[in-house]
Amino acid sequence: MKTSMRRVAGFSLMELMIVVAIIAILLAIAIPSYRNYILRAHRTDATRGLQDIASREENYYFNNNTYPRSTTSLGATVTTTNGYYTLNIPSSSATNYTITATPQSTQAQDTACGTFSLNHAGVQSITGTSDAVTCWQGH
Repeated sequence: MKTSMRRVAGFSLMELMIVVAIIAILLAIAIPSYRNYILRAHRTDATRGLQDIASREENYYFNNNTYPRSTTSLGATVTTTNGYYTLNIPSSSATNYTITATPQSTQAQDTACGTFSLNHAGVQSITGTSDAVTCWQGH
């Protein structure tokens, strides 16, 4: 009787470790890129909220010949639509205003743009390390 050795099909431990290493490298690249993409996408929440408040400010001024000192006077909420930013009017007088959108929760990790600001003259600014044009355009 002749006994034969059969080759068992499957992966060796070395092949499996190489596949796991490749997946780990891909994840190490993909996860930070995805997080940055999400932070950039959430910036539109700030710009929309500020533009909404600015529109309400101008409407209020048209009707009352003065700017209000709070978001509640405008019938606006203190957070943006998706809740990534808190809206505030830290500086206001009868003839000018500044509105800010301060990042909340995980959006506070966005050090590139930080807090967004918009004033009565339409000047857009940020407190982060990037430039205002890039942040306001959402790139």
